[in-house]
Formats: sequence, C-alpha cells, structure tokens
Amino acid sequence: MLTTLRQNFHNLKWILWAVIIVFVLFVFVDWGMGSAGRGGDPTWAARMGSTTIPVAEFQREYRDAEDRYRQLYGKNFSPELLKMMNLPDQVLNGLIDRRILREEADRLKLQVTDAELTAKILAFKDGQGRPLFLRDGIFVGEAAYKRMLASIGRTPEAFEAETRDQVLLEKLNRFYTESVFVGDAEVEEDFASRNVKARIEYVLLPPPAALPGGVTDAEAEAYFKGNPAGYLQGEKRKAKYLLVETGKIRASIQVTDADIQKDYNANADSYRKGEQVKARHILYRSDAATDAAARAKAEAAVKKLKAGADFATLAKAESDDPGSKANGGELPVFGRGQMVKEFEDAAFAAEPNQIVGPVKSAFGWHVIRVEEKIPPRVQPLFEVAPAIRARLQESRAAEEAKRVARDLSDRIAKISRPSDDDLRKLATGVVTFNETEYLSRSDVAAGIGPNPEFSSVLFALKPGEVSPPVSTSRGEVLLKLVDTRKPGLPPFAEVKARVVADLTKKKQEEAAVLTLKQALAKDGSLEATAKDLKLTVEKPEAFGKAGPVPGLGAQKAVLDAAFGGNAGETVGPVGLGERGAVALRIVEKTPFDKAAFEVQKERLRESLRTQKASRLMQALLQQQRAERKIEINREVLRRFDART
Repeated sequence: MLTTLRQNFHNLKWILWAVIIVFVLFVFVDWGMGSAGRGGDPTWAARMGSTTIPVAEFQREYRDAEDRYRQLYGKNFSPELLKMMNLPDQVLNGLIDRRILREEADRLKLQVTDAELTAKILAFKDGQGRPLFLRDGIFVGEAAYKRMLASIGRTPEAFEAETRDQVLLEKLNRFYTESVFVGDAEVEEDFASRNVKARIEYVLLPPPAALPGGVTDAEAEAYFKGNPAGYLQGEKRKAKYLLVETGKIRASIQVTDADIQKDYNANADSYRKGEQVKARHILYRSDAATDAAARAKAEAAVKKLKAGADFATLAKAESDDPGSKANGGELPVFGRGQMVKEFEDAAFAAEPNQIVGPVKSAFGWHVIRVEEKIPPRVQPLFEVAPAIRARLQESRAAEEAKRVARDLSDRIAKISRPSDDDLRKLATGVVTFNETEYLSRSDVAAGIGPNPEFSSVLFALKPGEVSPPVSTSRGEVLLKLVDTRKPGLPPFAEVKARVVADLTKKKQEEAAVLTLKQALAKDGSLEATAKDLKLTVEKPEAFGKAGPVPGLGAQKAVLDAAFGGNAGETVGPVGLGERGAVALRIVEKTPFDKAAFEVQKERLRESLRTQKASRLMQALLQQQRAERKIEINREVLRRFDART
C-alpha cells in the first residue's frame, strides 16, 4: 500500500518544484556550472564547496523521474525519448537547486520541528483519502510503519529526512510569498487581462513573395549602420581541437558472453522486478464542470461490462485516453510507482478479470480490468543481455577514449608551443582534427552539441594554450584557442546575410501594410477589401487582453488595436513582420465587471504573490549558480546516458 505514499510524496515534491523552478527539459543550461569527474569517482554526482550530492541520491531521483515520464508517455516512452530530454542532467539540476534552496532556508533560520514533521507524515493519505499511517485515528505502530517504508525501499530515517526537507521548502516558499507586496492596481490589471475580452473580425494579407529589385548592398549596409544595436555581439572565440571519438572506438570494443554474465551476477539486485500488473482501462476525462457527467458515463460502462460487453470494443468506442484507445484500452505492463496512486491502488488490489471502478484520478474517471497479476521475479539473463552488452561497450569505449586523450595531453605537454600542424599530426583513425566557428559563451559548437564544460574551458584558455581533455557526448576533446574577437559591432560582411534577411522582412511587411491600407481606403469595409484582395474575413472566438488572438497570436500591436478602439470601429493595418499585415474590425468588448472583481480580488492577489515569489526564488537560484563553483561528475551522467 505504501507505493501510494511514494506517489503522494513525489507528487507533492514536484508540485513544489513546479512553482519555484522552471526546468530546461531538453538542454543543460550553463549557470556557472563547472565539471569534474575525470578520475571516475563513483561516490558523488555533484559538489558545491562542502556540499555533496551522493550518487545514491541521484540514482533514486533519476529512477523516480524515469517512472514519471514512463507513466506520462505510455507506449510512446522510449530510451530515445530520455536521451532527447537529457534526463540525467535534468534530474541533477533539480537536486542542485534543492540544495541551494535548503541552504537559503538555513540562512533564514527556518526550521521544521519534530511536531511539524509528525503532523506531515500522519497527514499522508491513500487514493481513497484514507490516512496511510493511522488506523481508527491511532498510529499503525513502529513495526507496521517500518514494513510499509521497506516496501518502497525507504528506511524511516531516509523517509523522514526527505519529508522534513519537503516541509522546510514549503516553509521557504511561504516565506517568499508572504514577503512580496501586490498592489490593487496590479490585481486590477490581472483581472482585466483575464476577464475583459474582445471579439474581432479580421483580414490577414501575407507579405509579397518577392520584392521588386530586392535589397541592394548599399541599402543593407545603410540599414546595418542605422540599427547597430540589433547586431552587437559579445566576446567570441575560435578554437581548433582534437576529438577522440567514442563512437569510432566503440566499434572495436568486444564484449564476451562471459563479460555479460559477470556483470549480470554483480548487479543481480537491479534485475529484480516487483509485482506487476497487466491491465486495460477506459478513461472518461473530466474537469470541475464535467466531473459528474464523466462519472455517470463510467458507472454506465461498468454496468455494460458486468452484463457481458466486450471491454476492448467499449474502450475503442468511449475511452478518452489516446495512448490506449486504439488498442482497446490495453496498457503496458506496470509495476508499483509507475501509475498515479489512485489507479495503482485499484489495479493492485483487484483480481485477474475483475472489473474495477469507477476510479477517480487527476485525469478523470477510470474503469479498469486487470488481465494478469505477475508475481515478483528476476529478469533472466537472455532478456537483459543486449542492454548489458551495449552498456559495457559504451563504458569501455568511454574509458579507452579517456586513455587516448590522456596520452595525447601528455604528448602535447612536451611541445613548448604546439602549432596547428603539431595537433593535426596527432590525428588517427579515432582522433580527428577540427575547427569551430567563432562562438559566444552561449553558442553551441557544431559537431559537439550543448556542453557547458566545452564553453567554460574555451573561455578560460589563453591564446595558443591547449586544454586538458574535456568530456563531450561524442568523446574527449582537447581545445586550442586560436583567436578572440572582442565585444562590439562585427564587420558588416560577417553579418551581411542576416542584415539582408532582416531588411527584406521589414520591406515585405511595409509592402503588405501599404497594400492593405490602400485597399481599405478604396473599398471601405473588410468584406469588400477581402473580396478585392482575394482574402477571407476571419471570425475568431473572443480573447482576453493578454491574448492570444486566435490565428494571430499575442502580438502587442494587435492586442492594443483590438482593445484601444470602440465596438464597430475598423482599425489597422497592423504590421505582423514576416506574416504580413492585418486589418480588424472590433465587433464587441466586454466591460470591466467591478462586482466580479471585488469577489475575486483577494484570490487573484494571492495568486500574483505566489508568482512573484516564484520569480524571486528563480532569481536566487540563478544568482547562486552564477556565484558558485559547481562540479559535475560527468562519468556518473555518462553511465546513466548509456543505460538508456
């Protein structure tokens, strides 16, 4: 039953992070983050001064995150998806942020008393709203408590430490929320952006496909000189580098059956699978307005199924789950901790072929049929051998790449001022000689990909200096700085193509605005203008002051035009950049409802305070990351990448 607790704990924890941290899901952001781990120390994942994030903690968080994404994406979940998401870096960033916030809480002398911790633990509930650790209002007892925690791989000490952290961070969040001020004017503006709406009709004229005469070099250069701010650049650096390619080494790595057997034996515990369930379900999605109707549909479905209706047929006809609907509601086999807690509790409590439900979750109402209960087991060698072989090949190739890179580094160190030719002569079948473009600190080097350490090392080098090996997704890199371009305005020739493109778009927009303006003046109405220019009068749904306007987006100029005029007025044309120009007629505007505002005023104020607190905490994280030396054990992250 305590898997429910784990879901509760992680759901609450991640809701908190959603309030205070904006994760970068697919790329690793360089906020002053260094790198380490060339020695391959397996005990730590990250370090900030005296603060260490152990590998065991990172591994647990990674497994939880992987389970969440597996549940979210269903049959679309794959190792390739995890690689795209850069999940190891994403998880480690979350742990680093948590350490920073915990230290901030300590600085503010925020504490969690034993009484607060106890109250939090005793407040945990299962999917049916029943207390997890209370029976008839009384604590279940120490032995039962320990058994329940052991079932999810937690000791009382670890679980209580995690829960204490959760309460501490909730206190920190409240502290920031209570420290910000939101005035009446801000609340009124927010209310208006949500509730004051406009309805318009419009015609959109795309820009001309080509400009007569195009853009001359003289025009482009004049535009460049007249708009220098748009082309200013920070410092840029250029490097040449040797790349020891792990992929080329991997092809030569041999992994024997004996190697696989040895690794399997050494990691036997990781191949143990707990109890699993094979099930189908029918989902009736709901929100506050449709909850009762969705539940009624689910109850009707249960009656049909118990009367003999075919589950797969009914799921195909009625389910709102696009991931399983086409397969008759069939779900991938799942273990504990992979589904939302309400669904999981119901499925694991049911017997094979039993119809269960309706079961309420955050997604709506579920009707479930358990098809098979799979007892705990150990995955056999043949089932996991391909993954073990790939992992061993990857790790051995990475180690060999490091060995080759260390050897290259030692050889280069014996050359007083290594020239480009000296480096080029070191190229082999697995070592290539390469050159970057001019790169800013935030640019991604072609052929390397997002890599904070690569950029950090490049901008720390002195002219002609060759770096120690740097780990990248393609292998080990030794960088030599060959040129530096100071901040400022680049030569026109270097950005000419960009300037020409910008000026072309500007001229196209101006041409569209002029054509539409002339047509409106001649025709006098949107309908006549649309007919004249062979356009369509679009009639989108109403929208708020913050937008977006259906079909046009949330451009400020369009929103200002829509809310700045009176009902019945035609306004524009408004330039839309590369989309051309738009003219619109204001059909109606809803007035500011003072009575409704007074009812919602304090709730909106609290929401705005929460948003401000979130921005403050995010700023704190960015500042702390910029000021600290954060070491990342890339070897640990590489191992987790290899597992996917």
